[in-house]
Amino acid sequence: MAQAPSFDPVSFKDGIRREWREAAPGWQRWLPTMETEDGSAALSRILVDHARLAPGDTVLDVGAGYGEPGLTAARAVARGGRVVLQDIAGDMLATARQRVAHADVGGVAVEAVECDAEELDLEPASVDAVLSRSAIQYLIDPAGTLARLRRACRPGGRLAAAVWGPPDRVGFAACLPVILDALDLDPPPRDRPGPFALGDPERLTDVVTDAGFTEVETGTAVAVWEFASRQACTQFIRDVAPPVTALVADQPEPVRQHVWQRVTEQAWEPFVAADGRIHLPNEAHWVAAVNPH
Repeated sequence: MAQAPSFDPVSFKDGIRREWREAAPGWQRWLPTMETEDGSAALSRILVDHARLAPGDTVLDVGAGYGEPGLTAARAVARGGRVVLQDIAGDMLATARQRVAHADVGGVAVEAVECDAEELDLEPASVDAVLSRSAIQYLIDPAGTLARLRRACRPGGRLAAAVWGPPDRVGFAACLPVILDALDLDPPPRDRPGPFALGDPERLTDVVTDAGFTEVETGTAVAVWEFASRQACTQFIRDVAPPVTALVADQPEPVRQHVWQRVTEQAWEPFVAADGRIHLPNEAHWVAAVNPH
């Protein structure tokens, strides 16, 4: 088996920016597939509910990408509220800005800020809630970063975040063992930031508690994504999943074709419905907590 390279935080951040910049067009293309009522929009609703937002609140969306759950939160803080969409990838935020321009946000001020969440500088007690969907698992220092963001929350302000569960409970991750086997690769180290780094609910709870939040609640939700065919599901992964596609990117073209064909034939088999469509259930863990007075 190939050995995993040593972890370099600077290279990791550079890679994150590059990969999500390259994936931004794919996210825009597949947004209608993602943001269905039973899909990722369900996770946004859960986070907004647990944030207990009120009209006029100021909300920070960490790792907002194409604008979620921030745009869902905007409806809860109208009128007079404010939403800050933060993301490390400006190309992802460009889609968020387009969505804001075409959405009825009820008079809410929505601002997009391109920066690293681990370098975000906010005034103390300047926000009422911090939300994040499928993002904090990419932080190198999640507890330290959340501690700084907690200090930006007013006393009594809330955190509500969701992360993907373990890979064997996340449908889109079914391609990973196929790719690793095809390329004779070891699984990514569990102690590094990545899509499943906080998939253990105890680890997620510890991170939030270590950040100084209290009244911590956790739970599980499922986002179901539907695709017309196996081929469409594979194309989706190739378009939007940089941590996965990076495993294949440096291979010769014949090898890449072989790997993606195996993914199409094998990975989605458990999720094929009678009509040939693919129904991918993706388990997420959510956490909600309070900034103590």
